[in-house]
Amino acid sequence: MKDGIDPLISAYGVYKTSDSKNLLVVNSGDGTISSLRVNKDKGLTLSSVVKTGDKHPLSIASHNNIVYVASSGTVATPPFSGNITGYRIDSSGKLTAIPNSTRDLAARPTCVVFTEDGKYLVVAELVSGLIKVYGVEANGLLTSEPISTVSSPHDSENGRWLPIPVGFDIVKKGNEHIVIVSEARFLDNMGMLREEADKVPQSPKYSWQTGSTSSYSIDETGTIRLISGDVMTGADKEGGQIANCWVEVSADGNILWASNALSSSISSYAISNKGALSLKNETAFKKSSESLFFSDTFVSHDGKFLNQLVGNRGAILVFKVMPNGDLKEVGMYTSSDLPAIGAYGLVVL
Repeated sequence: MKDGIDPLISAYGVYKTSDSKNLLVVNSGDGTISSLRVNKDKGLTLSSVVKTGDKHPLSIASHNNIVYVASSGTVATPPFSGNITGYRIDSSGKLTAIPNSTRDLAARPTCVVFTEDGKYLVVAELVSGLIKVYGVEANGLLTSEPISTVSSPHDSENGRWLPIPVGFDIVKKGNEHIVIVSEARFLDNMGMLREEADKVPQSPKYSWQTGSTSSYSIDETGTIRLISGDVMTGADKEGGQIANCWVEVSADGNILWASNALSSSISSYAISNKGALSLKNETAFKKSSESLFFSDTFVSHDGKFLNQLVGNRGAILVFKVMPNGDLKEVGMYTSSDLPAIGAYGLVVL
């Protein structure tokens, strides 16, 4: 965003390796990524800094010793630029680029993640609304083209605006990987903002449509298909919670929380055994002033607490997870080490 509150418009700007020994960070300002060693006291020591495949790295993911980063270029109009590029990380945290690993997206990516078994890499694209699945080969290279691709659901005939996927999470259900994607709906079907003053405190000149979440399955062949499309964060296309940009699955895989950035709210969904979504509570938590920009979110290891980054306060809101998936505020914690504006990415070590 131009005001700097959401500098990346992406998810997984910070990521920890599966062994929790290294923290991976994108540095969009200088086109690099960093690896930091996690010390016994949870302090961090810089291990490695390497250049990425394009100007602005946005999202990073790892599986075992393989790391992939999604980056965008500087092209602000179609055709967009962007790619994903691979690295290996050794036991000391050193990153080394994998030769010939760059895959051109010709699009502006938002986030990237591996499936739990590491066989597939999933990437979402901001403007195209595409979700792409690449196969991961034994040498760490991706298939030259996506194995499968699906478009974010767009019911324009019923007045739904363009789906803008920002964040996603992934959970295993049976033999399939369930990918759950947040969708902000702020551009109409002509790609324009709606000028409507004083409807949204954080966006005083414009108003937005109700946000949504969609779920997809990836089967054993890497084929992705839609399960639940455009499940809104409210009862109707107008008047619900807006700017759903980040999602987080509960520790047991049965509840999803969606962070609605401009509504200062978190919606909860039920996730069925087949990966279908149903809205449980439009406002599992809500700040009535709508003055807090809710960005990235992360659940604790034991599933008892949800941590919500507040991008315009330099703070983290901590919630106790209630049995029904609602959230009880524990407190808001600030630190002089966090910038007041523009913090991105959140993990729990």
